[in-house]
Amino acid sequence: MKFLGLSLIAILLYSCGQKEMNYEGIPSSGEDNYEEISLQDSLDIKNIITIQTKSGNFEEREKIWSEDGRWLQAFGRVFHGKDTIINFIKFLHANPGYAQSIAKNYSDPEIKFLRPDVVVVHQYHEREGQVINEVVTPTRRVNTTYIITKENGVWLLRDKVTMDERERPNI
Repeated sequence: MKFLGLSLIAILLYSCGQKEMNYEGIPSSGEDNYEEISLQDSLDIKNIITIQTKSGNFEEREKIWSEDGRWLQAFGRVFHGKDTIINFIKFLHANPGYAQSIAKNYSDPEIKFLRPDVVVVHQYHEREGQVINEVVTPTRRVNTTYIITKENGVWLLRDKVTMDERERPNI
C-alpha cells in the first residue's frame, strides 16, 4: 500500500515538473502581437459600433454584417445570416413600441483585440419608453458584446449578443 501511495506521489510530482505544451501559432498572454493593428483598424471597428447605435440606416447596417452573422437578441431569439438580421432590424424599427423608445447613456466601447484580425467589443446603453405587449417597460439596461473579424481586408460584424441587466431580489 505504501508503494502505491509513493508511486502516485512520484507520478504527480513528475507531471507537475513537465514543461508547458507549446501550441505553435497561438500566442500566449506574454506574446501578444499587436504591431499589425493599425489606427485604421481601430477607426473601422469604432465605425461599426457607431452604425449599430444609430436608428434606421439600414443600408449602412447591411454593409457591416458578415454573410453568416449571428445575433442572439436580449429576448432569447437567435437570428442567423445577414439578410435575416437586417430584415428583423427593419421589422423592429417599424414597430411603434420600439420606435418610440429612446436609447441613451451609451458607454464608450471597450475594444479588445484577440488577434490582429479578431476583436471583441462590449458596450452598455439604456433604453427608455419601449412598449412591449402594450406596457411601457422600465428602463432597460442593455449590455451588448460584439465579435468583429477582418475578412479579406474588411472588418465585419460576425456575432452580436445583447443582454438586459435585471434587478436581483434579495435572497
